Amino acid sequence: MMGKNETKLYYYLTGALICLILLMRRFLSTYQQFAVVVFCSLMMFLLLVALFYYGLTRTAHKTIQGRLWSLMASLGSGIYLFVLMLPLGLFGFSNYIKFSVPISGAQFTWITVNRYPIAISAVIVYFVLAMIGIYFSGYARQVIEADGDRPIQVLRDTVMTMTGKAFFLKVVMVLGMLFGVCILILGLGWLNQSVQNDVVFFLSQGIIDIVAPFAEIVIISRLLNIEFDHLGRDYLFGGFAMLLIVFAGLIAGLNPSFYHQPTDKPTIIVHRGVINQNAQANTIAALKRNSQYHFPFIEMDIQETKDHHFICAHDDDVHIPGQGEREINQLDLSTIRKYHHVDMFGDYLSTANQLKQPLIIELKVTNSSDRLMGTRFANQFHSQLTVLPDRVHSVGYPYLRQIKQQVPQVKVGLVTMLNFGNIGRYHVDFYTLQHLTANPFLIASVGKTGRPVYSWTDDSKLAMIRMEMLGTTGQVTDQAFRLQRLHVNPRRDRWILLLNSLQNYL
Repeated sequence: MMGKNETKLYYYLTGALICLILLMRRFLSTYQQFAVVVFCSLMMFLLLVALFYYGLTRTAHKTIQGRLWSLMASLGSGIYLFVLMLPLGLFGFSNYIKFSVPISGAQFTWITVNRYPIAISAVIVYFVLAMIGIYFSGYARQVIEADGDRPIQVLRDTVMTMTGKAFFLKVVMVLGMLFGVCILILGLGWLNQSVQNDVVFFLSQGIIDIVAPFAEIVIISRLLNIEFDHLGRDYLFGGFAMLLIVFAGLIAGLNPSFYHQPTDKPTIIVHRGVINQNAQANTIAALKRNSQYHFPFIEMDIQETKDHHFICAHDDDVHIPGQGEREINQLDLSTIRKYHHVDMFGDYLSTANQLKQPLIIELKVTNSSDRLMGTRFANQFHSQLTVLPDRVHSVGYPYLRQIKQQVPQVKVGLVTMLNFGNIGRYHVDFYTLQHLTANPFLIASVGKTGRPVYSWTDDSKLAMIRMEMLGTTGQVTDQAFRLQRLHVNPRRDRWILLLNSLQNYL
């Protein structure tokens, strides 16, 4: 166990590390290059490992000096822990890492199209790795305490000494940490919803940015079997904690997203041509019914058939009797029409032009989409697409580039599902971001390019307010009338911005 002074020093070092993390996050909000993100992440990794190493050596009253293999094993444990922390926000660094990774447009498209198997596999792999990490969480301390330089033997000893009860308690400790951080953020959000005061707001953000990472570091330290001495009542330490909170509040005060004042109502984009389920999605009937309200855009989906016709449809698959679910782009139009009624996109577009209703057309993409689909789409509808300020968006970046090359005057946009990668460098005219995983950093980084940033699908009042507070240009919604009636008061609704911290610490 560490002594009182060593425990105090550990807590002070933890506070200093958190302050440095906040400063680096502020720095990364301005300098978003991948190399800078990697450098800052590496610096944080080394400092975090150094902190845990100090706690472990002070607890064990022993070091690993002169034991090379034990040192390598300890470093490997640190890397493993760092990887496990990435999906949990990594104190806000995960967002910077995720949104700065330089991937090509084709890679972005492939990952997005295959997002479900990738996400499911990632969750399973992470769960297994997390359970392994918790099970062997005492390994680093045992390596330090061991006599000799035999980390493999220590690994076997760790397996022998870990009991089912100890493992269960450690799992409960981790779940309790995550639940506690969640309650802290939601509770302070509720407080600021009730009390609209600048000082309370920034102190609340300061409390989140200090208490959440401090609690996480201390809990991880306990998982590593670092033992703290009981400090009792310490006014100096309490004063230090208050200074940290004030410092974090001041850092939060430098965040421009907290001062965003929505000046214009967001562009209302009717999702799939339907308002509050008043028609069948992606049909000419829905277009005729809801174009009378003259919203800026109606968004709709199209698929290409095997024989290169474009039909109005959202889902990639249709049910064919005797064959089950089949991808639309693997079927001829005649086969689809034999069992389903579908509207042709050409008819839909002609009707929209007659009704003077601009469209945002989503070109759906699958793994088996024809490689020249974008070129073919542009060639078929070149003249009709330029009658009104129609736009085309898709997860398929290569297809957007094909359309832009064929019809330069048509604006094309990237649709995101998972929100990842340095998408700000792509050659598109606008972005349509999935609202659940969108955050201030992503919206600011793509928004500063001057291109419109839309969000989808914003149906709840909370989602609508949050996206408008974050500075999106427009919102794709099934509830156009609700969004039309919505009035955002930045001072009253600012509490919602505190909820963005859930992405930083969970």
